[in-house]
Amino acid sequence: MGIFGKIGDVFNKIELEVSNDPAAKGKWFENYVENLFSKKYFRLVEKTHSYKTDAGRFVESNKNPDFIFEYIPTRDQFAVECKYRTSLNNKGQLEWSYPAQIKRYQDFERERKIPVFIVIMVDFGDDGGLFNIPLSEAKYPALYESVFMKFERDPQKQFFWKNGKLY
Repeated sequence: MGIFGKIGDVFNKIELEVSNDPAAKGKWFENYVENLFSKKYFRLVEKTHSYKTDAGRFVESNKNPDFIFEYIPTRDQFAVECKYRTSLNNKGQLEWSYPAQIKRYQDFERERKIPVFIVIMVDFGDDGGLFNIPLSEAKYPALYESVFMKFERDPQKQFFWKNGKLY
């Protein structure tokens, strides 16, 4: 298996069919990430709306990260933004965002006084990886491998929270 870990194993175990539509893959990935948070330990406080909701009238809160979770034992809250990518750019960087969106997430983190984590799946078919990057480490729209690889995680493991950090 390549440098990006075990993501192929996860896709081999998925029962539902994911189309080539980027919006469908993104929605599938959001659902996948949400299910990595045990209901026993994490309460889902907020979740962005679907595109169908936006079709009638844009919901401003959709500019926020995808989820806000609360770790039930300590009541700590944090936000999670999900990104699904199928390639690196021609410089070998992982393009995950754009400057205005990063600023929105930084403003959100500062105003709400809760950390934001970027959970990114890189899917190259038989290869890829899952990464959980604190926003403070994802300062730029495109990240070099030396940055994002530090945050690789097993795509099948449930998330856990300890001392203000998401693992």
